[in-house]
Amino acid sequence: MTTAEQVLAIEAKYLGDNGDKVRNWYPLPQSAPFCCAGQSMALTEAGIPTHYAYVTYLLDAYQNEGHFTSGNVTEGKPGDLVCFDWGGGRYALDHIAMIIALTETGAWTRNANVNGGKWADLWFPFNGGGMAYIARPQYSTPIPPIPPTPLEVDEMKRYLLRGDKSGEIYLADAGLGWKWHIPAGQLNNIVWIITTSSGGQFLIPAGANTLTCENQTIWVAEQAFVDAIPTVA
Repeated sequence: MTTAEQVLAIEAKYLGDNGDKVRNWYPLPQSAPFCCAGQSMALTEAGIPTHYAYVTYLLDAYQNEGHFTSGNVTEGKPGDLVCFDWGGGRYALDHIAMIIALTETGAWTRNANVNGGKWADLWFPFNGGGMAYIARPQYSTPIPPIPPTPLEVDEMKRYLLRGDKSGEIYLADAGLGWKWHIPAGQLNNIVWIITTSSGGQFLIPAGANTLTCENQTIWVAEQAFVDAIPTVA
């Protein structure tokens, strides 16, 4: 069973790497771009066999095979592939990345072959950033629901981890805002992290490049785990 979080975690291991591993895996010539081959390698490593080096071919295949695709990038979810058109047009797409999280005005993405031929996380705006299409890999389990942002108190009651017994995650009013107390044994159950930037609150999946520790601000878990925790009255 492959989830979006697993693929993003695999790609997180490559952050800062050059394209040697991808080119050897595909294989590709040393000078060849490797953005699409990089996504193919990570998906394959996670258990979704994929072997494309050209973005247009991958999008064509997803559409022909009936996978979810859309020209409305705001419909994207973490784990979706996002295809870029910087002038080449639909049949000569220029770049591909994987969505980490959406903000109100754009998307954080995990990329191969950027910043001088490296793996890196980059933010692109919906308007003017070139993001043109999304394509959803065939994950075997649903992507966890994304809470609305910014969160209101009533929405916290639905989406956030809660409980009031020793050893569980529980919510406390820290004076300056809500704080989740997260015992070390529960860290693996964290799925979404709410963080802030100049653009406001946005969500990122927990992974190798995220800080996970007790007493962080706000954490979000998949609904099945939330439902299993006793609710504070």
